[in-house]
Amino acid sequence: MNVNLLIEDTKDDIPPARPSATLVLLRDGSDDLQVLLLRRGRQLSAFAGGWAFPGGVTEKTDRSPGGSNSSQMTARHTAVRELAEETGLTVDPDVLVPLSRWTTPVVMPHRFDTWFFLAAAPRAQVRVDHSEIHDHRWISPREALQNHRAGALPLFPPTWVTLFLLGDFHRSEAALAHAAGTPPYHYAPKVVTRGDETCFLYGGDQAYARGPIDKPGPRHRLRVRGRDWQYECTRDPRARI
Repeated sequence: MNVNLLIEDTKDDIPPARPSATLVLLRDGSDDLQVLLLRRGRQLSAFAGGWAFPGGVTEKTDRSPGGSNSSQMTARHTAVRELAEETGLTVDPDVLVPLSRWTTPVVMPHRFDTWFFLAAAPRAQVRVDHSEIHDHRWISPREALQNHRAGALPLFPPTWVTLFLLGDFHRSEAALAHAAGTPPYHYAPKVVTRGDETCFLYGGDQAYARGPIDKPGPRHRLRVRGRDWQYECTRDPRARI
């Protein structure tokens, strides 16, 4: 019996990944770095009911006429537009620091090609619309992960991994400086199930090219079993922001 099932093997029609962008706002709390998380409405088609960073799908108006239409440049405008729509906050797209890029696994019904950016939070009050976005919270990355494990703050893998990596930093200046000096890593997960565990494999993992999941070798994966999530990265330093 095959106990390791690569879910991609069972997928016939792969939906296209829609260009999108996410903005991770940082500020310094009294004793730790804080990020802004938003609780998405349960009626939404993607990431319903979960907590996520501000962001959304690219629109035609995000592409600058006559200017650069690279995916990253367009994504910058998507990120700041979505931030303004969801929180009432405004930042300059030129100050965004590229953090990572996430392509949704082919097994998902809604797929996105998402640029993640970092930026210092502006000094203004967050105002959510209580329709698409129901709530907001400034929270340290480590506290967010603790709340997720306790079942009080449901997260999705890209948000969880980003928070996990940001947990290495205590001040926003350090996180921004490190990200500015590190090439953004492209996560294109492959999904493997094994009993009650789901494993998201990322580039650099020895099993990423369809190898046996338990074979010795480099690890770059997120293991999900209920609320017990474990990120493993043993060799690829680009995965750490």
